[in-house]
Amino acid sequence: MQARKAQGLALLMAKPYGASYLAVEDLSARLRDTHTDAQRLLLVGYGAGSPGAAETMRAELRRMGAVASTLPADAIDAVVYPERGAQESAVLRSRFTDAVKAAHGAVIVPVGFTPRADTMMDFNGWFASDVPADATLVASPQATTDALTQWMQRAAAQVALQQATVDPAQFGVVVLTHGTDWFWNDAIEQALAPLASRQPMAFAFSMADPPTIERAVRELEHANARAVVVVRAFGMADSFRSDVDRMLGLDVESGAAPPAHSDHAMGGMAGMHGMGGMDMGHHGASAGIAAAPRIRSALPMVTVGGVDADPLFARALLANARSVSTAPVKETIILTAHGQGDDAANQRWLDLLNSLASQMRAIGGDHFRAIRVATWREDWPDKNKIAVAQVRAMVEEAGRDGGRALIVPARINGRGAADRYLAGLAFGWGQGFVQTPYFAQWVEQEIGKGVDALHAPVPAVPAAAPEDEGKPHAHH
Repeated sequence: MQARKAQGLALLMAKPYGASYLAVEDLSARLRDTHTDAQRLLLVGYGAGSPGAAETMRAELRRMGAVASTLPADAIDAVVYPERGAQESAVLRSRFTDAVKAAHGAVIVPVGFTPRADTMMDFNGWFASDVPADATLVASPQATTDALTQWMQRAAAQVALQQATVDPAQFGVVVLTHGTDWFWNDAIEQALAPLASRQPMAFAFSMADPPTIERAVRELEHANARAVVVVRAFGMADSFRSDVDRMLGLDVESGAAPPAHSDHAMGGMAGMHGMGGMDMGHHGASAGIAAAPRIRSALPMVTVGGVDADPLFARALLANARSVSTAPVKETIILTAHGQGDDAANQRWLDLLNSLASQMRAIGGDHFRAIRVATWREDWPDKNKIAVAQVRAMVEEAGRDGGRALIVPARINGRGAADRYLAGLAFGWGQGFVQTPYFAQWVEQEIGKGVDALHAPVPAVPAAAPEDEGKPHAHH
């Protein structure tokens, strides 16, 4: 929102509809409903007041096309029809006509709030005769996704957030974390039960599975939440971050450059976990050149989390070590994590564990004989075999001279498979983050960060160039 003064009143100006991810989803839905094998896209806009404005709008439309489709940037173009009385109107109309005539084999999609009174006045009718025979013209001016209505509702909700009129108890929370069986999931739900009693909370047990997260968002909508904070309870801050950003439309609204290749269409790991079953407003998964759906909602949404080397996690790890300790001065703590197959990615985990170990020493862990770190690299058999041998050697070394090893898993929940990997060896075995009171404290902390982000001022609408003063972009 952008605050402006008018006759003594403070006005809040919403960012334009065309800058929202809901507008992108409207375009994606129209592409999804267009059955074609075309590999080119031409977006046509309306309302440029000058050549400069036309180029600005063209760039905005091309960016929209890049995140709404699976096409590479060089297969997407845009052209804008001038508004009545525009500077160099004849030149702009000529450019428009030339671009449409040259769109062989393309899908041509009008994007904007254009004249539409009857079949003769319809914007498409102004250039339909110029469309090549091998091109596909999408006739509908907008999809039936209620995107414009949702955008208006969300803009109103953001005003309420800016004015701090939303009760903290009305912020809905999606807890996104790995899930397995009932007992595993129940342990997490029970750990967060006190928080869930104070505000709407829904659980999305998955590796950022879009349908699962969407169901959680819908649950919060039905609970009359006024905004949504998605807490990613994973070990690394960047685990599934880009996937969740995309699902919530944050990739569009952040202003970041769209991905250079079409690989972004399925959202990285999220695309590998069930996009085909996604039901986003009665549209299926991506079809043709349309990008996979995002989660459409009128609720403002943010995502926070990733435990990383949070001090509360360090405290939890030390508490779990103490819970199985008998003689700290003789005991060696071995922090273990799942790890990665790629050596560089696995080193990041080892660096993270070393950071946690340093924090543990600083808050009382220096009473132990030593704190060491290791990863199991569980999903990569060859590397797992080497990793297990290394940890077994650590345990054997810790057991010398009357010593003892304490395996403390740096996990959100549960213990892992140390009993299988270390069969035949003696060691103490701690539990996970969820099994300590620090987990609920961490989630509450992250919710607070999300609420602060939702209350933060939305970046202002960029000021118009001098030649465009007083001439808003009509396609927005």
